Amino acid sequence: QLRQLMATEGQEWRTVNLSQSGGRVRDVLGDQLPLAERLGLEPALITVAVGANDLRPSRRDGLEPGLEKLTAVLPPRTVIGTIPGRPKTVTPFNELVREWAARHDLRVAETGGAITPPWRGKLASDWFHPNDVGYSMWARAFADALDLP
Repeated sequence: QLRQLMATEGQEWRTVNLSQSGGRVRDVLGDQLPLAERLGLEPALITVAVGANDLRPSRRDGLEPGLEKLTAVLPPRTVIGTIPGRPKTVTPFNELVREWAARHDLRVAETGGAITPPWRGKLASDWFHPNDVGYSMWARAFADALDLP
């Protein structure tokens, strides 16, 4: 959906998707970024949306240091999304994402604000992942971070 929003006459985009269902910050750091390096990718744009799978109380302790490390190693101008979820839970993490992104010249897509309560009509039947409407809201948040019309 984002690629469609980015489409302009004469400009083609090739998409390489290294995401994985259930992925966590540690997976981006330990698997996805090293894979991109091994593949020799030289992307014009990197987008990252991660953190929701790290919100379980048993996993949450590693989220803050993981996000700090992730924002430090991502190339400048990468677009990183804020974490969707219950505002009481995600707000502290999203404030850190914004702070660290600014420090490392990353752009922030307000995906956390795109999918907030009320959830009805934005989530898939598992009540966790976005549905088509929710993903279109995510795509729009990334497009806004890229200053696309």
